[in-house]
Amino acid sequence: WHWKRYMGMTWLNLKAKEGSVISRLQIYIHYDLHDGAEVCAKLSSASANRKDGGCPNDCTEEHDDEPDEFSYTCNFEHLPPLILTCLLPKSYPSKDPPYFNVTVKWMDGHNVSQLCEMLDTIWAELPGQEVVYQWVEWIRSSSLSHLMFDGKITLGSDCPTHKGDNRAISRSLSLESVIPSMLNYSSKKHYEAFLENLHTCRICLNQSKGSNFVRLPCQHLFCVKCMETLCRMHVKEGTVFHLVCPETKCNASIPPYLLKRLLREEEFERWDRLALEKALDSMSDVVYCPKCAIGCLEDEDNNAQCPKCSFIFCSFCKDPRHPGKQCITAEQKLQRKQASGRMTEWEMVKEMLSIKKLYRDAILCPKCKVPISRTEGCNKIVRQLWSVPVLPLWQGHNWI
Repeated sequence: WHWKRYMGMTWLNLKAKEGSVISRLQIYIHYDLHDGAEVCAKLSSASANRKDGGCPNDCTEEHDDEPDEFSYTCNFEHLPPLILTCLLPKSYPSKDPPYFNVTVKWMDGHNVSQLCEMLDTIWAELPGQEVVYQWVEWIRSSSLSHLMFDGKITLGSDCPTHKGDNRAISRSLSLESVIPSMLNYSSKKHYEAFLENLHTCRICLNQSKGSNFVRLPCQHLFCVKCMETLCRMHVKEGTVFHLVCPETKCNASIPPYLLKRLLREEEFERWDRLALEKALDSMSDVVYCPKCAIGCLEDEDNNAQCPKCSFIFCSFCKDPRHPGKQCITAEQKLQRKQASGRMTEWEMVKEMLSIKKLYRDAILCPKCKVPISRTEGCNKIVRQLWSVPVLPLWQGHNWI
């Protein structure tokens, strides 16, 4: 035996034991609808009740003035293939036509029977000629219009198997099973076409096949190389809140499953950590332990307990919890140390001068109140623990 191909369709030649050759063709004819088609599936309430054994207890019986048929529609660019199976007898084409059957698993039985009748008509018009090619061409180009399926395809409600042409193999499953299968097929073919077609990256303006592109949930397309560069840059700089669609005026976030594809393992782990910190920073009741920098939940008394070291502290001054007492200043802390003998008077004076100098040249982080001092560079300061940008106007230490 050996395979042959014609216009993307295949068939098989079989050699019988006595040496004669019998050709059995199984040809898949695909329906690619460039302008799309609307499929309307009709569901009959009566047939649904028959299938379920009657109306359920929590349903009311339909009255004559209520509709007894429901329908839903969906659009398709690709329909599952029609399968034409032919067996060519020894007397073909001089005397007899091919034995054939037509399989369309999503089409109603009477429609498939009409296609079989049309194939018989074509043979009657071309006696003694090879008609398989003509059959294939007619099915591919004219079968849908012959069934009046131009632009809209209507599938009838579920009913007993159609008693028609024995050569017509049609839909045997319910529409609830057939329609999802048709949608999956259309989506798969659409994606295959996307992978093969050329697209232009909106960043580098280069053209390439769809297999080299990333489609974001907002449906904007960019090449993998540009997206990898963009994502790695933001993760390296800690600006994970800028990981959005690069299209102008589009702020759709890049989902984690795409980031995992675009980033290296260590880069994705860094993004995951920074994203968690960002989420915690956006929560007003989350504070950080002054000992191990672990996020903690603040209670109604403005205290928190670290889940790692169990340190209970005031969320304002970060000192141990002091119920009923006001937070003490840095100067008061130094005075207590000096009074307890843990610090000499001269050490306390030096520490006080250092604190005053620090607060004179520094500003406080808006999140954790830690003093930040700029040593060089521009006015943008990022506290690495939070990845929070600080943009001060240095004159008067105002905030933007």
